[in-house]
Amino acid sequence: MEDDRFDSVFRCELESRVELPNGHHALIVSCDPPALGQDIGYPQGIARLLLWSRFEGDDLWTFPTFPQFVQICLPDVVIPETRMPTSIAWGELYASEADAKVQSMTKRPHAPSP
Repeated sequence: MEDDRFDSVFRCELESRVELPNGHHALIVSCDPPALGQDIGYPQGIARLLLWSRFEGDDLWTFPTFPQFVQICLPDVVIPETRMPTSIAWGELYASEADAKVQSMTKRPHAPSP
């Protein structure tokens, strides 16, 4: 992780699929426990996130492989019509909590989905 805010493992539950104005597929997820957010205006923590793939050609709506490398954004941000929303961090989605804790799957080189 590039941001200490997302250093630990969070359980993510899918809330909804979102198509961004530029056609990219994204997900709104709830995260448990909430990420630290007091320094950016979330005194109770950040409990919901907007995620989209870091790599062109990967589609979070289909999850062909894990891990999935994602951009992390606050879900209440204004989404620009012509570009991606501003990311606050990068992250990785794993198939299970155990995989995330040992990060065993990060050894796989990234290959965009066909």
